[in-house]
Amino acid sequence: MNTRTIKTGFIGGSGHYLDARLEMPAGEPTAFAVASHCFTCTKDTITVFRISRILANLGIAVLRFDFTGLGNSEGDFAGTNFSTDIADVYAAVDFLRDNYQAASLLIGHSLGGTAMLAAASQIDSVRAVATIASPSQPDHVLHHFGPALTRLEQGTAVSIEVAGQHYAIEPQFLDDLRQYDMRQRLANLYKPALIFRVLHDDMVDSDNADEISEWSQGPSRIVTLDEADHLLSNRNDALFVASEIATWFEHI
Repeated sequence: MNTRTIKTGFIGGSGHYLDARLEMPAGEPTAFAVASHCFTCTKDTITVFRISRILANLGIAVLRFDFTGLGNSEGDFAGTNFSTDIADVYAAVDFLRDNYQAASLLIGHSLGGTAMLAAASQIDSVRAVATIASPSQPDHVLHHFGPALTRLEQGTAVSIEVAGQHYAIEPQFLDDLRQYDMRQRLANLYKPALIFRVLHDDMVDSDNADEISEWSQGPSRIVTLDEADHLLSNRNDALFVASEIATWFEHI
């Protein structure tokens, strides 16, 4: 790919330094976007990593970053929640506006996509949102917790295992998550949404895409991936998704 990667970072919504990479096209970008990763993932997880780089090759500059407490970002993951994720998105958008160009597109994978939907209506420069295998409600992520959920509900901190790694979770995470009603939030989203659903997703049921589309007030389009998995492990799926995003965004 004829692109370049700029190593950078910015202060996130919780005051911690967040590690980031700006994927830049070879020529002048047609637009700037912010991309966010899934729950307990990082900016280098293959989904966001590949899509960001492919979009840069298609002319769209993409800032991908690690949420607070994950990857190479500072902060304690146990002290984060869905609200801090949204605050980090706002901080990423501010960073692009102050140093490059205002973001006009938000892209998110899984819970990162839900955070993008929650943030989009509050960012004037953003024209559209694209989500990939995202839950319609953030509390969907609680399926990772298993029996630990009961202890959290009793006010006890727990450790959960996701993809072979352990993460400390405080009761405040649960309290914060359950205050969000995305149906109500999306009632204020009048911007176009491109919604990718993975038909045989073992993490997020494909019906979530229908709810996002139904609840959003702006024009929405659902694209179904018949053969992909949740992470779009096959590079051809990431290539397809990035190409669809670029074409759709060019025509909205």
